[in-house]
Amino acid sequence: MAWRRVVGAALAAFLSFALVACESSNVRKSPPLTQDKPAIPGQSWDGVGLPPNLPLPGTSSLPGPFGIPEEITLTPPPGMADRISIGLLLPLSGSSAVLGRSLLDAAQLATFEVADKNFVLLPRDTAGTPEGARAAAASAIENGAKLLLGPVFAASALAAAPLARDAGINMVAFTNNRAAAGNGAFVMGFLPSQRIDRVISYAASQGASRFAALLPEGPYGDGASDAFVQAVQRAGASVVRIERYGSDSQSAAKAAKRLGNYDARRQELLAQRRILSETRNEVSKRALKRLENLETLGDVDFDAVLLLETGDALKGLAPRLPYYDIDIRTVRVLGIDDWSSRSLRREPSLARAWFASPSVAAVADFRARFLKIYGRSPHALAPLAYDATALAAVLASRDGRPDFSVDALTAANGFAGSAGLFRLLTSGLVEHQFAVYEVRQDKIRTISEASQAFEVLGN
Repeated sequence: MAWRRVVGAALAAFLSFALVACESSNVRKSPPLTQDKPAIPGQSWDGVGLPPNLPLPGTSSLPGPFGIPEEITLTPPPGMADRISIGLLLPLSGSSAVLGRSLLDAAQLATFEVADKNFVLLPRDTAGTPEGARAAAASAIENGAKLLLGPVFAASALAAAPLARDAGINMVAFTNNRAAAGNGAFVMGFLPSQRIDRVISYAASQGASRFAALLPEGPYGDGASDAFVQAVQRAGASVVRIERYGSDSQSAAKAAKRLGNYDARRQELLAQRRILSETRNEVSKRALKRLENLETLGDVDFDAVLLLETGDALKGLAPRLPYYDIDIRTVRVLGIDDWSSRSLRREPSLARAWFASPSVAAVADFRARFLKIYGRSPHALAPLAYDATALAAVLASRDGRPDFSVDALTAANGFAGSAGLFRLLTSGLVEHQFAVYEVRQDKIRTISEASQAFEVLGN
């Protein structure tokens, strides 16, 4: 009866191992935050090794001769079956590790504040590369992720998206690149085109009818240029000119000079002075006196000018406008980034400037909570990770069952996030609601509140 002893021993060994695996799963609630192991044949989700040629516990099938049952079903530890796992794909190593860590902290903050006990994040390191993103997505999916949040960069999102589609799950990336949107993949990043449209439409509503733009060269500037032209057309206004500049300060200076048509206006002034000086009467002398302190003659032919920069780059670019005789007392400077910092408010060339931005108060509240927990300020993109995670947490517990379908993700009324109201669209793009602010030396002033509701989408 040796064969009975062999089979019995094998079955006993398998059941003993399965119990060990189940017990270990009670201790390890989720994989380590920065661990991103590839799938290894014969290894379970939590790293416990399995004997070769035996299936995973809970789905076992064994030969069944001589009264041995063909299927053995093991019950997961209490609570394990109810876990809802969400993959979080971030650059936790490499040159963008600081960014990745800030987004991870923001996602964990959302988990603590919004999620219930069954909500589990599966952070995976993309290393900031497309190859890393594919491996990270595969790992999260293999470990049961029902939705992917991230990656951050467009190339990484494009690399990870096919794996999500093949697994039948959706993905919400943190990029704002439209190329990464569609077919179950969404982008959460703030779209420059929407901010441009917001600030242009507001300026037009306040009487501006002739617009100019000073934009950087490259793909970002190309996209902004197209969005600018379309926004001005929608507002029923006209584009006077668009000037582009390279990465060096000399290029920016020349572009600002062209924008203000400085050379032609300077020559007009010199010609007028010459005529008056040759006339030699009292009226001419008084007129000549009035021209003494002028750099150019005549005003520029636009009411508002759009700039894309912020921070130190803006402090280097904005003063070029008055330097080349673009009078900011009559020309409104427009922007699409948060210009509320003290150093920007104190820049004279930005006095009275208008910029479109997510709710400054909402973002400030998020920053304060983040700082209190982690002892440092969040990255500018951290609100996106918070909002995406909070959205996933809400959908995980809605009506007692998780729903990460396209219909659920694209709820028409949107969601209130740390950067204000937003909603995902069936196109894969995101729509945020922006406020418009005016730069003052002592503070910024809200001149147009962000809408608290979205327009009804058409068919």
